[in-house]
Amino acid sequence: MDGDLYGPAAALYDQLHVGPASPLLVEFFAELAPEGGHALEFGPGTGRVTLAVAERSASVHCLEPSPSMRTVLLTKLAALPHLRERVTVLDGAAPEFRLGPAFDYVYLAAVLEHIPPPARRPFFGAVAAHLAPDGVLAMDMVDDEPVPDEPEREIRSVRQGECRYSRSTAVWPLGPDLAGVRHVYRTYLGEELMATETVERLHHFHRPPDVHADLEAVGLAAVPGPLTDKGTLIARRAHSHGVPGAAPTPGSAHREER
Repeated sequence: MDGDLYGPAAALYDQLHVGPASPLLVEFFAELAPEGGHALEFGPGTGRVTLAVAERSASVHCLEPSPSMRTVLLTKLAALPHLRERVTVLDGAAPEFRLGPAFDYVYLAAVLEHIPPPARRPFFGAVAAHLAPDGVLAMDMVDDEPVPDEPEREIRSVRQGECRYSRSTAVWPLGPDLAGVRHVYRTYLGEELMATETVERLHHFHRPPDVHADLEAVGLAAVPGPLTDKGTLIARRAHSHGVPGAAPTPGSAHREER
């Protein structure tokens, strides 16, 4: 492996990782984007949320550390000339970043799992420094779900010509808010296994009270919003009002990969 955790999966990521709840989450992030505003996205991946936000925004700056994911996103943008001037794709990542302008909207979809809890407050502080006075911060993966312990099983597969591509995943607890994750990608030609690639990484869990406390420490506050049963959270500056038309929805979270 060359250090790009998404390298083995990028080309087929939308087929092998995107679950049935994805359209709801894409809609959640897109509808929060102010018309004609300026947005900042962390970890756009293949751009499922990026493209929807860009349709509403004057500009979207994307920070993506994976070269493979940047390639997929840029390939999609090449087929959408009307968005090409709006979307800037940069090599970068949370929690360390530095950009010049203030943004009306900052969001991270299926990215919080990559940020260790001790880095969360400094990251929120950096976001607050880049957020316009009436700006909005949105994220998911904020929930009270227990750390899972699941043996490897095939999650999804897709056929392309005579090949079948599959992803199997195992998850195991490493602590109260930390899990190990193993993805195994297999390529079959007919019934013959042609290639296997394995990626292991950490998954950090972020609990609502801790996230709220870190937001408050940097002058941000959570406000009512939709899809909290999917682990979503919306925040604004503590002096701002809530998002118009949003109502809280109770329930346990269901995570989607980015």
